[in-house]
Amino acid sequence: MRIGLFRLLKLFFASLFLQSSWSFHSMQSLGFLVIAMMGVDQKKQEFLQQHSRTFFNTHPYMAGFIIGAMLNAYEKEHSLDDLKKHIMVSQSAFASFGDTLFWQTIRPALLAIAIITGVKYGVIGVIIFLLFYNLIHIYFRFYGFTTGYKIGWDVIYILKDKKLQWMQRIFESIGAFSIGLMPIILEKEVNLIFLIPLSGIFLILLWKRLAPILILTFVFILIIINLILL
Repeated sequence: MRIGLFRLLKLFFASLFLQSSWSFHSMQSLGFLVIAMMGVDQKKQEFLQQHSRTFFNTHPYMAGFIIGAMLNAYEKEHSLDDLKKHIMVSQSAFASFGDTLFWQTIRPALLAIAIITGVKYGVIGVIIFLLFYNLIHIYFRFYGFTTGYKIGWDVIYILKDKKLQWMQRIFESIGAFSIGLMPIILEKEVNLIFLIPLSGIFLILLWKRLAPILILTFVFILIIINLILL
């Protein structure tokens, strides 16, 4: 049975409720099982229920990659042991990557931008955060299903994709730059003559990932110059 567009959309919306039945004992396993059962025909649902006691826990935005790959494997009639092995490996890999990308990178970066715009323009800051953050994570949820279902367990190699690595680096730079710039932007008196070129150099240092001591030294120089000229 091939998954059509309607069933794919149904699985996508169901994935939004992956953690509705979360428990300390099995984490997301029940939600994972229910969503997976929606993607197979009735004959295979009984076989699929053997996963009901399987521990499952990954980043919720990245779960679609694993569910899509598992449905692909069921259609190709992989063995139960093979499925469990791949699920165990992939859930840890996607959990680690998802936590780093979203919790440690994208969310703090967008939050810093929202604070800056929120102080200056009110509720617009909140709207910017909700709009961009939700667009990004919804895209990953849908992209995960389609990609996992298309290429199967090779989906784990997506984590080495240069586009994802660039995306992480971009948001790391945006977040660090916004946090460093926040006190200056919120200050009433800003010396833009030095702020603009020095900020550009700071951004280059972040992008090149130089030693933290060099970046901190540059920040102290920037603060001293700004204090002297105020």
